[in-house]
Amino acid sequence: MVGNRQLILQRYRPIVEAGSGGFGTVQVAWDTRIQRKVAIKIIELDEADAARAALPGADAMRAPQASWDEGAGFAEEGFEDDGCEGSGAFDKENAEPFVRSLAHVPGLDEARTAAMLSDASIVAVYDFEVQGSTAYLIMEYVEGMTLTQLLRRYDEHLTLDIVAAVFAAVSHALEVAHDNQVLHLDIKPDNVLINRQGQVKVTDFGLATLADASGFGVAGGGTIGYMPLEQMRQESLDARCDEWALASVVYEMLAGENPFLAPDLARAEASIEDAELVLPSLCWDELDAAADDVIFYALDPDREERYDNVTDFAEELEPFLGDPKRGVRELAALVGQARMDNEEDGRALEEAPVDRVPLNERVTWRQRMIAAHVLGAAGSALVALLALSNVPVPNEMQGPVFWGLLALIALAGALKPHLGALLAYVALAAAFIVRDAPAAGCVLLAATAAWWYGAGRKGDAAANVAFAPALAGAVGLGPIAPLAAGFCLRPARAIATTAFCVLVATLLAACGSQTLLGWEAFAHMDFAGVDIQAGMYALLVQPAYWCMVASWFVAVLVLSVFRLRKTRAFAALGTIAAGALLLGGLFAAGYVTGATAQAPALPDLLVTLGSSVLVLVACVFVETCPDEYAYDDVALAGDEG
Repeated sequence: MVGNRQLILQRYRPIVEAGSGGFGTVQVAWDTRIQRKVAIKIIELDEADAARAALPGADAMRAPQASWDEGAGFAEEGFEDDGCEGSGAFDKENAEPFVRSLAHVPGLDEARTAAMLSDASIVAVYDFEVQGSTAYLIMEYVEGMTLTQLLRRYDEHLTLDIVAAVFAAVSHALEVAHDNQVLHLDIKPDNVLINRQGQVKVTDFGLATLADASGFGVAGGGTIGYMPLEQMRQESLDARCDEWALASVVYEMLAGENPFLAPDLARAEASIEDAELVLPSLCWDELDAAADDVIFYALDPDREERYDNVTDFAEELEPFLGDPKRGVRELAALVGQARMDNEEDGRALEEAPVDRVPLNERVTWRQRMIAAHVLGAAGSALVALLALSNVPVPNEMQGPVFWGLLALIALAGALKPHLGALLAYVALAAAFIVRDAPAAGCVLLAATAAWWYGAGRKGDAAANVAFAPALAGAVGLGPIAPLAAGFCLRPARAIATTAFCVLVATLLAACGSQTLLGWEAFAHMDFAGVDIQAGMYALLVQPAYWCMVASWFVAVLVLSVFRLRKTRAFAALGTIAAGALLLGGLFAAGYVTGATAQAPALPDLLVTLGSSVLVLVACVFVETCPDEYAYDDVALAGDEG
């Protein structure tokens, strides 16, 4: 199971391997902290690189890197910068181009390069870390396909609009990079990604280099078929190198083949110098013949004959291509078609399905907080509704005053659940006082103040648990109160909040239901004419009542202790144990009732079992977190303290 895999860097849960090559592997993973998918490039370091990883920044030439060419097989992993060793040093006498290195270890150059580039057409790099002898490059996950896959599987669906969309995005990405003095040096279909919305992004700045003030950089590798002669010959490079690579990609899209692919460097050079190119316009009825000259101009073996930069190339070619916006829509449709084709063929999608990520990690912290505030608003509104419905006001003021106060308390509960709980229960205490139950009202008022000061104001979890007797009890699920307290709070606060819940449940039961299991809201919303204090006395003198109260306290203590171990297994075991104790309280209540022992009523058993099952389901959302995180930070109620 994916959910049981060891976390990468104690944060990223592996989902599926997306590819591998000379540098290592790319792993799709789930960021358990930010709650999103990421792509992690995992690079195994040699001893020298691992030692250098800990060093502070210093100018040094990069180590030669292999090019990752998934599936194509044309990258020469042995192609190194043999002639450039030490050429990064500034030489005043010889006026050699000065190049500042980006890297100390493989992968760090890509992280630093991408950090300088922020654009929707460039795959973002989030972080870079080294652990032991392994480097991890954390990148934006693009859910979709590569341009290589598109050309291989859906070439018959290619349109000039699609070519325009790809060309516009890649050329723009290169313009951004070049404006920041960054040369990509490995533009090829494998490094052009298309997401589910049809958006095109450039990735893999692993071979990128910083250009000097004159625009020149040093070659460090590349992929045969997508690098010009000057890159193969390890000459100093400029933006026209990326221009040639982009032109080769565009030519491949339009002509249906790449004539520059070759098994080695010597034949690759010959294929460029002696290439017999098909006119792209002959492959497309709607493509103007003038586009041929533009593409061939950018593909010229002599860089001095090419456009000065990618911007000029783009301005010349884009008028001959289609509509990029329409192409984006068509790309989105093709990516969607690819997903359906994969499912029909039974092949594993390259993008891992979301449902393989554990549910507790797909529910974000923001969603938990929203749920906590919605619960606070609902609880505040219900308790306030009960209170205000039983406070007599003059008829002419009933509407504005009633709805105004109700809205105010509900709003307080939505913004700050603990404040909503304070206001709502103070209002309920006032309602009891004016309805001829002053003792009950004063007790509730004092208890509310003591609970709020000691536990409630320290976080929203305790406030939302305090609403359980009103909210859950309204539909006959009163036992959720102690279960929720034990599930969401530390033992001391859980017991204090449970004591407050017992008082609230007792007062609501005194309005008519005479049981802690629920107060039957629809039947007892209006307690005018009800002797609440007599009802409380009738409950307090019943041994069965005290059996249930005792079971609540024992259950909350057991569950809260189990929850000190922040794992889903302990949460489930604690909930089962607490549910069993609540059932034991029901049987004990039946035993002490009357002269002979009586089994609990079936509805009471079902209510207790149902409450336990609901909290057991909530265990799915439990996060396993390090001990340094606050206990209530993992609570469903989204505690703040």
